[in-house]
Amino acid sequence: MTDIVKQGGVIFVCGAGMLFITAKLAHQRKLSFHYASGWVAVSLAVIASSLLTPLVSPIAKWFSMTGTAVFLVVAVAFVVAMCMQLSISVSGLHERIRDLAEANALLRGELDDRADLDDRPDLDNRGDLDDREVAETAGQATDGSGASGLMP
Repeated sequence: MTDIVKQGGVIFVCGAGMLFITAKLAHQRKLSFHYASGWVAVSLAVIASSLLTPLVSPIAKWFSMTGTAVFLVVAVAFVVAMCMQLSISVSGLHERIRDLAEANALLRGELDDRADLDDRPDLDNRGDLDDREVAETAGQATDGSGASGLMP
């Protein structure tokens, strides 16, 4: 058995292992469909590359490298691409978290304002006032005409 066939076999087994692990993680819902489909594609690419190992020797000779070095370069390029993709995903998630935190702060402010409104003594002894009644009461308290004095 030649070294090229052995390398192809090892690459095939690694790709099949990746595919199995990806399927198991996706089945357990530890990996979302979006990422699972990406990893399935990578696993299938690794399996397909096991069939292309005879093409590595001519490429390696053309660059004056060994076959192992060619596989290492491809693996490093893949890891760098994955890091870039994950950085983009994390950046997007960071933006979404910031937007949600801002929206949460605005809602918290509205709730606090309503709680402060509910803590005020009742002006008409009927219990809670709705926003329209509060506005009317505030307008009557300024000049008796219902206008707040802020508008011309």
